[in-house]
Amino acid sequence: QKGGVGKTTSTISIGAALAEYGRKVLVVDFDPQGSLTVGLTGNHEISPSVYDLIVGGVTTQEVILKTRVPGLDLLPAGIDLAAAEAWLFNEVGREYALQRALAPVINDYDYILIDCLPSLGLLAINALSVSQGLIIPLQCEFYALKGLALLQETLEKVQTRINPNLEVKGILPTRVGRSTHHKDVLELVIQGFGE
Repeated sequence: QKGGVGKTTSTISIGAALAEYGRKVLVVDFDPQGSLTVGLTGNHEISPSVYDLIVGGVTTQEVILKTRVPGLDLLPAGIDLAAAEAWLFNEVGREYALQRALAPVINDYDYILIDCLPSLGLLAINALSVSQGLIIPLQCEFYALKGLALLQETLEKVQTRINPNLEVKGILPTRVGRSTHHKDVLELVIQGFGE
């Protein structure tokens, strides 16, 4: 639920590492800031984008881009994605828009990684509804633990109401230093969530 914790960097790094191991990977930029798209293409304005896919008019195959990394494809996003949340608000099955968009290509990839925006709105719920697992980047700061607790509450609601198959696959500590503060935060996370 916070920007600057390493969600995009982690998505790119994990996606590229999986591709280097020979897996077919799709990374989905689901943040209107489009940082994942810029990071992989250097371009802010890519059309069509995931927004066009959600509101209709294009196919998933028309939107997916190849990246410089063999085996790593991108579903790009831009600032227009911010309007998708308002557009989805009155739609039937609004929690499943991303699931419908990914359905035609879901069997083409070994892994699909979704880079979410730093909030728990309708776009994030869409990402959680289609996902099997959740990796939570956690900056080693005490205030991040409060956000983790809020995310846990949302996760339980999503599991109960929308996606019972969703599970936390891991917590990924980011920006870890050698300070006592960072060690204390890591210890609290391990106490609360296990290794």
